[in-house]
Amino acid sequence: MYLMRILGTLLCFFPILSVLQELQRPLWTIVLLSANAFLWPTFAFLRARHARTPLDIEHQNLVIDAGAGGLWIALMAVNPLPSVVIATVLLTDRLSAGGFILMRKAGLTMVGVFLLTWLAQGMPVELEVTQRTMFATLPLIAIYLLALSVLTDSMAVKLRVKSRELERIAMMDPLLDIANRRLLEKRIQYELDKLRTTPGHSSLMFIDIDNFKEVNDRFGHKVGDALLVTVSKILHVATRKNDTPARLGGDEFVILLPDTPPDEAHVVATQIMNEAAIMPIVQEYAFTCTLSIGIASALPGMHTVSEWLKAADDALYQAKRLGKNQIYSH
Repeated sequence: MYLMRILGTLLCFFPILSVLQELQRPLWTIVLLSANAFLWPTFAFLRARHARTPLDIEHQNLVIDAGAGGLWIALMAVNPLPSVVIATVLLTDRLSAGGFILMRKAGLTMVGVFLLTWLAQGMPVELEVTQRTMFATLPLIAIYLLALSVLTDSMAVKLRVKSRELERIAMMDPLLDIANRRLLEKRIQYELDKLRTTPGHSSLMFIDIDNFKEVNDRFGHKVGDALLVTVSKILHVATRKNDTPARLGGDEFVILLPDTPPDEAHVVATQIMNEAAIMPIVQEYAFTCTLSIGIASALPGMHTVSEWLKAADDALYQAKRLGKNQIYSH
């Protein structure tokens, strides 16, 4: 806002000065215009920067800008070209900075200050736009509106980047940096929709850490968290780019394996179990991590996420019944 305010007040200075001189306004108006153009931007910047709530103060500054615009429109005797351009620039700027609420507040302030000043001046009107005033106004039209467009585009790009980052955070497990249930279910639904139009083989793998509660109870939650992190790293290494390893909750993990028949999914599951058995969790505690894994393929007529998850969960239950540290394909 500081740079835009400097640019805006500088570009407004010349057409306003031109009209004030043509109307032979007193010297104090020129002095006030110079202060508005060259001192106010820095004062407004410092005022917002040192405030407890900078955004609120900057919104106040923007309203004050609009009030100053109303003052100069009145002192210019409503000279049409600079008056319309300045009012349009001020309201457009407020809209881009604070939406319709700020624009409405600024517009009311502009109109209020304009009416008070205009009535006090005897309601003067000067409709003739000289060539000098026209040329003094053209840079304001061209340069400021172009700069505002560049700024708006820059803000839009930053907003899109932040939105994508927030979406990524919302879709990831904060501890393990893998997909959470929300993202997993979206990917599963997408895969089911794809399989309805393009028949193929895809698998869903349900993974449970054996005796995880005992690890937490015996060694503490810090070791339990380290175990979860270790397993998530194994899943990252064992899966392909188009697979989706995810934490369903607690010590339960799920991997979506697109275009993967059950026998290939079984190979991936075996690799995961072997890696888990040899990977150290915490150096001070010697224990072996074992997993129970259930695998379910997407069957014809399977339309919902819950159906496929239940099939994989049932397969996991069978692996548990077989004595844990087992792989069971449904």
